[in-house]
Amino acid sequence: MNPKAKRIVRSVKYFFIFVILLAAFTGIIVLMFPEQYSGSHIFATSPEDTDAIFNYGSWWKMLLIFVVIAAIYPGLTFVKKEVMIEGDFEDHRDTIIKEFEQAGYEKTDEDADKLTFRAKSKLTRFMRAYEDAVTITKGEAPLILSGNRKDILRLGGRIEYAVRQNSGNTPDDPYDFSSSEQNK
Repeated sequence: MNPKAKRIVRSVKYFFIFVILLAAFTGIIVLMFPEQYSGSHIFATSPEDTDAIFNYGSWWKMLLIFVVIAAIYPGLTFVKKEVMIEGDFEDHRDTIIKEFEQAGYEKTDEDADKLTFRAKSKLTRFMRAYEDAVTITKGEAPLILSGNRKDILRLGGRIEYAVRQNSGNTPDDPYDFSSSEQNK
């Protein structure tokens, strides 16, 4: 799917998620305070209507806010990051796949240029609206990871550290400074 279409699909997903969350929170409030909201309705039908939970004319403002946030959110959340490694992907393939598996991901797709991972946990996938894919562009350094910002930053750091540790450039305990003091 082309990136623009993917962003539009994500925006529509997030818009509906925001609407569902609003409905759930409103339902919880009504259930928590039944004496206050008994006999009232959700949206006011006229400016004089004071029994409603939301004021007259607020529904379109809330929808407008949801549309704006849903349009902006995917651009802020889904990013690409360069991961610096020595050599190319195939030199460190096993290490990279092992790091993804230890982080709770499983390989779902692979072609000549890309390798895609998804979260193993069905609950995690559901909570992320099935937008949990992390893609690695194969080739020479730097590798390019694309997906959710939080996952990309975490996985990128794990991959860089594991590759350095396998090549012998990183001590087993990065907080053990005794060997560097002995070299002085």
